[in-house]
Amino acid sequence: MGRTGLALGGGAVRGLAHLGVLKAFERHGIRIDRIAGTSMGGAIGGLYAAGISAGDIEQLLLRTPKYRLLDIGIRHRGLFAGNTVHHTINELLQSRGKHDLRIEQFPVEFRAIAVDLIRGKQVVLDEGELGVALRATTAFPGVFAPLMAGDQMLVDGGVLNNLPVEEVLGGDIDYVIAVDVAREHENKPPRNMFEVVYRSYSLMTAERKHASLKLADYVIRPDVGSYAAFDFTKTQECIRAGEEAAEQSMEELKHQIQIRIASKS
Repeated sequence: MGRTGLALGGGAVRGLAHLGVLKAFERHGIRIDRIAGTSMGGAIGGLYAAGISAGDIEQLLLRTPKYRLLDIGIRHRGLFAGNTVHHTINELLQSRGKHDLRIEQFPVEFRAIAVDLIRGKQVVLDEGELGVALRATTAFPGVFAPLMAGDQMLVDGGVLNNLPVEEVLGGDIDYVIAVDVAREHENKPPRNMFEVVYRSYSLMTAERKHASLKLADYVIRPDVGSYAAFDFTKTQECIRAGEEAAEQSMEELKHQIQIRIASKS
C-alpha cells in the first residue's frame, strides 16, 4: 500500500488555503500519511494530523475572535506574546478528546518546522505536545515572541525553510504533494509593518523554496496572491481558493498517485 506525504508552507492568512486543499482531499478520499508544515502550514497540518477534520478546523477559525490570539508581549521579544495561540490549540484538542495525545501518537505522522535563533539552525519538532510545536512554528519574528524551550529560542520555520518538502521525504513515503501559498513577486506595495517583514522573509527564502519544490511529485498553487498576507478578513476567500485549486488538480493528482502506488507494488 502506497503512502502519501504533504508539505504545507507558510504564508500568513494565505496559508488558510491549506484548509481548502485538505477539505478537497477528504471529499475525494485522498489519504495523507505524513505532514510537514511551517508557520500557518504547521498549525493547520498539526491539527489535521491529530485527527481533527478540515471542517472542524475551519469552524474553529471562524468562531475564534482574533483578539483571543493576540496577547501583548512587547517585553517578550515580540509584539504579541503568543501564549493564547497555545491555549486556543489546547482547548480545541481537549474538546475533541485529543488533549493527552502526543505528536508521536497521532494517526498521521507530523513534523513542525521551527528555527533556533541561538544556533541559527532548523529544528524539526516531531514529538511532544502539539501546542508547544505549533507555538514555535508560528512565532513569526517581531510579531510573536520566540518560544524558549530549554536552551533553544524557537521561531517560525519560514525564516530558513518556508516549504518543508525535504522533511516529508524518506521512509516509506511514495508520493509527495506540496502546497505553495507564498508569493515572492507582487505588484502591490506592502501596506503595513507586518507585510514589509513578511515580504522580506519571502524573498530571502525564495531560492530554497524553489529548490524544495523540485523534490515534490506534485505542487498545488492556490490563487491567493491578491490577498494581503495579514488580512484576516479574507479567511474564507483563502480557504475557498485552496479548495478550488485542489479540485482543479484532482483528476491528474489521483491518476499520478495511482500510477506511483502501482509501480511500488
